[in-house]
Amino acid sequence: MIWTHGSPAFRATLVLCGIALLGCGSGGSGGGGGGGACYADSDGINGGDYTFDLTVDDTAFSKTILTTENDARATVTLTNTGTKPHGFEVGCVDYPDPPPGCTPKVCFPADATIAPLAPGASATITFDTPTADGVIYPFKSSEPNDSSVPGLNDGQWTLM
Repeated sequence: MIWTHGSPAFRATLVLCGIALLGCGSGGSGGGGGGGACYADSDGINGGDYTFDLTVDDTAFSKTILTTENDARATVTLTNTGTKPHGFEVGCVDYPDPPPGCTPKVCFPADATIAPLAPGASATITFDTPTADGVIYPFKSSEPNDSSVPGLNDGQWTLM
């Protein structure tokens, strides 16, 4: 068989190599937008820019459901209108039925966190959402003293 640049055997080999490469991804952590080809995109759409202005007081966040696409750029501005320190962080979830070789735990990146803010303070963060979509990630206050306040622990970030 002669392997010339335009031969059918050469083109078929290129196609097979391309298919094999599509199956390779970061495959591991699923955090920080990771997951790559490990997790299927449930709606075929990803990316975009999203901005959220949240306030937090001593009992709740102003929004309890945030929705974006996966692999998107998100900007969150948090303003503490309470009388105590409050922050923001997005937790990890167990991905249902992960493909073989893929981690079941998927997380937002570490920079999707705002340290507890003093009353009256604001902070803004920008980060990329994870690849693994079709799941609901929890968000809550990053202030340890808020762990017993339901309204500061029941936020949901949905990736479509």
